[in-house]
Parts: sequence; C-alpha cells; structure tokens
Amino acid sequence: MHVGSAIVVMTTSLVMSTARLQEERRTNHKQPIGHVAVVGATHGNERMGLVIVDELRRAPPTCAFELSVLVGNEAAVVATGTGAGLRYVDTDLNRCFALDDLAREGVPDASEERRARELDRLLGPKRSAQPRCDLILDLHSTTSNTGVLLCLHPRDTFALELAAHLTSLDPTIRVALWPDTDDVALLPTIARSGLTIEVGACAHSTVVYSLLVRMRQVVLDALAYVELHNACLRAGGSGGAGGDAGERRQSELSLYKRAYTLDYPRTDGRVSAFIHPMLQGVRELVEPLQLSAPIFASLDGSVARLSAVLPALEEGEELFPMFVNEAAYVEKDVALILASRERREVAFWARGE
Repeated sequence: MHVGSAIVVMTTSLVMSTARLQEERRTNHKQPIGHVAVVGATHGNERMGLVIVDELRRAPPTCAFELSVLVGNEAAVVATGTGAGLRYVDTDLNRCFALDDLAREGVPDASEERRARELDRLLGPKRSAQPRCDLILDLHSTTSNTGVLLCLHPRDTFALELAAHLTSLDPTIRVALWPDTDDVALLPTIARSGLTIEVGACAHSTVVYSLLVRMRQVVLDALAYVELHNACLRAGGSGGAGGDAGERRQSELSLYKRAYTLDYPRTDGRVSAFIHPMLQGVRELVEPLQLSAPIFASLDGSVARLSAVLPALEEGEELFPMFVNEAAYVEKDVALILASRERREVAFWARGE
C-alpha cells in the first residue's frame, strides 16, 4: 500500500468514527433528559444571557432533572471593569469546541481555549458517547433584527423536537440550522443535544427589556418541555405514547440554513459600500428578498441590488436575510447571510386535552 493511500484510509476512518460518535450521543425522543445546562455570556458583552443566568441562580425553577446554570466567559464579562464586557479576551469562545481544539491540552493557548476545555470537562466530554450533560441552552443576543431565533444541528432530533414545541407556543420564533457537519465548533455541541437561543436587535453591552422577557420565557418553556418529555416517557415508555402525561403531535417546521455569506463591497481592501437603508433593521427570516432588492449603498449614490450581488441567482429562488450588519461579524468579513428555507415534519410532546 502506498503511503498516500494509507493516509486517505486513516483519514476516512477518523471521519467515519467521528460521525458514528456524534450520531450515537445525540439525544432522541426515546431518551430521558437527566441534566440540562443554561449558559449565558458565552460572549462577554451579551448581557441579556448574563441577566437570565443571574436570575436562575437567585431563584432556580423547580426541576426534577439536574439543572446547571453557568457563565460561559467570565473573563470577558469582567475584562473592561465597567460592566460592558468584551465579546472575548483572546479569541471567540464559541468557535473553540472542535474536537481537535478540545484535545490540545498543555500547549500555549488563549483564555477562551482553556475555558472551552473546562466547560468540556464539566458538561461533556464531547469525545464521549455519554457526556455529563444531555441538553445545553446557550443564550445570545445580536445587533441584527432576528427577533427570537433558535439555532441547532440539523440531525439533533431532540433540539428539533424542542424547537417545534417552542414555535407552537410562539409562531414568531424562527429556527436556523448549523452546518450539517459532524464536528461543529459551537458550545452546545459538547452535550448530547444543544440549542442556541438568539435574540435581537440589541446593541452589545445593553439589555432590551422586551427581548429579555422573551428570552426568559423561551428558557422557562424549554425547561418545562424537558419535564413534559420525561413525564411522557415515564408514563408511556419509549414507544411514542405518553400515557396520561401527553401525546405526540406533528408540526411542519420552517428551517433556515445558510446559502450565501456576503462581505461588504471593498475598494483597495477598505469597505466602500454599506447595508442599504431598506435592508437595515428589516425583520429577518420573514420575507424572501426579490432580485431587485437593494443590498448595498455607497456614498456616491450607487446601489447594489441582489441581482448584481448574486448574478447567477434565478428568479423564484427564495433567499431570506439573516444577521444583517451584525456588529460582531465585521471582523469575520460578513455583512449578512442569505438563508434558504426547507420545511420538515417534526413530532413533539403535547399535553393531553
């Protein structure tokens, strides 16, 4: 066997084992949830999650399962000494949870890389088929007008079920999918199941009260659903019937996934056009953009429309704006994301009438 062939075989085997591991550890509707973690301030300047964490610590809800309430990035929260916080100290914590990164013990690293390994030891490990935590709810805020947005892995069956339940309570909630890969580097992936709860629009280091109330309600509704899920399994077993506790219902869930990532137009490396005022602040993931929709505007008065930004796009192809002009994404060269939509039938527990 050639050396090159051996490398290919070994790499393929590693990828397959990672895929099998992630499928084995993901929670599905036939498994009870024994441990839930609520994490706020994974980004230290997103204060709403921090407020929710503080409240849950002061007045924890009554749960029949284990509930952990954590500050994700304490170092970034206190970094400025003003209460405003920083997104991160050295690097984005919410990009530090890839398996290889979590295995880099004992090498010079960033504050957030060390914190990622601490969280992995506490709630994971991600490399185990039996992590300590069954479900992570990771609380975030964004400067873009997402409203309440749930983000999850497309093959995380329990997170999909939970999202279906939450959207049945509040149809304005939107659901977005992470990339369909086996090793997403986000914090919720160290548990068996994970959900990012994103709310916006909210400036960094601030709290928007109406969004804070909605975030708290989503968290409480999610915890209540875990109780219902467990009660239905106890009452009816794992066969899909929940006895007197509840019944399975079907819901058609709209799921949005990244199709295009657009940078700001640049001249000699510098941003030369900006989000058009007709796109700025638009309620995201509600209406698809028309080909004639203005995307960027320059100070010389020129306008770049969707048809010019994506010339290969065909009439009738639905694309929805997401994370428009998100302040934290400027450093990542992201002006906005365009998402496609799919619809999927998802079953979830509902209380019996």
